[in-house]
Amino acid sequence: MPNNKREKWHNAVLRMPVFLEKIAAVLLLVGVIYGIFNLILTVINFGGSSFDVYIENLMSTAFSVIIVIEFIRMLIRHSMNTVVEVLIFAIARGLVAGHEKPLNALISIIAIAILLACRKFLFHDFDFEEEI
Repeated sequence: MPNNKREKWHNAVLRMPVFLEKIAAVLLLVGVIYGIFNLILTVINFGGSSFDVYIENLMSTAFSVIIVIEFIRMLIRHSMNTVVEVLIFAIARGLVAGHEKPLNALISIIAIAILLACRKFLFHDFDFEEEI
């Protein structure tokens, strides 16, 4: 009997991180809803600033929402593919929405190329299993 209680406790402890990840995903989903609302307000508020500033704000807000959505996917589906996608989106946000120096942009492009190469050549079928 004590072994059975110990096993139940052990299983409960093992399930706890998954449960906490789901709670974090739900909280992040609330943030995504707020981000989408903020994105809609950014789209509507076109006349308030110059076109360059408008596009920069729009891209920054859109990429932030997309990155959080991908992060939520990463919390829910535990696969290497989602981890790489989150990293690619985060790096791409810095390239598109940020004003990086040329060397930093080159390093970011090389990092994306390395991530894509890893995804193509190093992943196996089981890395994509939880995607379906």
